[in-house]
Amino acid sequence: MRFLLLTVFLVAPGLAQQYTIVLRGGHVVDPGNGIDAPMDVAISGDRIAAIAANIPAEEARRLVDASGFYVVPGLVDLHVHVFRYSGSLAPDDTSLPAGATTVVDAGGSGWRNFDEFRKTVIAHSKTRVLALLNIVGQGMAGEPFESDTEDMDPVKTADTILRNRDVIVGIKTAHYAKPGWTAIDRAVDAGRGAGVPVMVDDKIYTNSGRTMREELLEHLRPGDIHTHMYNDRQVELIDRFTGRVQPWMTEARRRGVLFDVGHGGGSFLWPVATRALEQGFVPDTISTDLHAESIAIQQSTMPNVMSKLMLLGMSLEDVLARSTVNPAKAIGRYPEVGTLGVGRVADIAVLEQQSGVFVFKDSWPAKRLGTKRLESVMTIRAGKIVYERGTPATASQDSTIYDLLFKHARIAGNNGESDIGIIGGRIARIGHGLKAAHARVLVEAEGYQVTPAGLAEGAPANVAVLDAGRTIMTVRSGRIVTDDEGLSIPDVSRAGPYSNFK
Repeated sequence: MRFLLLTVFLVAPGLAQQYTIVLRGGHVVDPGNGIDAPMDVAISGDRIAAIAANIPAEEARRLVDASGFYVVPGLVDLHVHVFRYSGSLAPDDTSLPAGATTVVDAGGSGWRNFDEFRKTVIAHSKTRVLALLNIVGQGMAGEPFESDTEDMDPVKTADTILRNRDVIVGIKTAHYAKPGWTAIDRAVDAGRGAGVPVMVDDKIYTNSGRTMREELLEHLRPGDIHTHMYNDRQVELIDRFTGRVQPWMTEARRRGVLFDVGHGGGSFLWPVATRALEQGFVPDTISTDLHAESIAIQQSTMPNVMSKLMLLGMSLEDVLARSTVNPAKAIGRYPEVGTLGVGRVADIAVLEQQSGVFVFKDSWPAKRLGTKRLESVMTIRAGKIVYERGTPATASQDSTIYDLLFKHARIAGNNGESDIGIIGGRIARIGHGLKAAHARVLVEAEGYQVTPAGLAEGAPANVAVLDAGRTIMTVRSGRIVTDDEGLSIPDVSRAGPYSNFK
């Protein structure tokens, strides 16, 4: 596994250096242009200047060795939170390191405060920040604001969009807690007035007075987007009794309604996603719903969400299309974004597909183990390198294979967290940064305490895992004896409240 791209500076006088950067030797995948082959990518200024085999090195001011990596269009994250929402994140700190060069704030601002959003976030971000304007004038300010129908003004919403069409690409309605269709219908009215799509995050409860069939077939238009598609509260995708995709979902897709992942902290369930993908109900667009909670627990960055869908059977090419060209088209920004077309802005992600054993969590959070993971190693935005993965800590060079590995455990009597690697019947290593990919059985022990105190390398591997003083797991001579919470189970068979699904 390579961790640092080789970069070479060419400064010899007299050489014709017509390109500022050349990415050399990478595997270029550009679904929008049908490219899937080893090629070089040349950048001049802020534009893509050439895509070809064997671009001469002497023509580059800076040469980047991308061999062994995928070179793809900058990822387009259709659903993030970077303004107003209580868990908003700075896009330059969170999206650029993940390869996402374009993000769409999903409803943080409304017509009352969009100007503030534009001045304080959009204007100062290296990331291309676009917006879905909330139908609520106050934006995503929580209750009672988000259910205030008096503040849902289609005319003022449409006017604000038309005055800011360079950065507003649609409308968002979310979190409406009252019965009826007022929020969705007014959002759609504003969408007609401004000529933009609507993204819906709607809760279908028995007391809502709404059904998913009515919403998709009678209220939304072709091109409108329903996010959180693999949830079980916002979308009734899977029939709980038959395990089949609901017929109206397929009918809605036929009439042009789009379905977005919108992973977030509570909107991706393994049983829903697994059954849907088994039946061919794939997402139109992949997005993160990235906010403070989802990035901390589910790690729902673009590469992470893409990796989960690959674990469930989608190909690399499929997840890339749904992370580049498809979202760009959904918001009317293709081919401005989502492609490596010559002459287009040089927004590029360089990704590594890693092999090993990796833990992925859904929203409960239940875990599954996968053997492939995407990771961002370099991001280029408008022709400038804005993120480059550094050299890892020394521990990550360790090639030891552990029979059992506890990650982020709190050892009784010690401060902080440690990883505990077990080989055979003894503790082989206690430290930080032990590689999950080198564990035959991995236990995510974050938030739990491991006893006894004073564990040491070389000692017999007899430990207990405690949750608020209650023993939930025991290990004797390196073997798991009890595991009441299913911490060591690598799938969803016992993890998560899934008894309500067939």
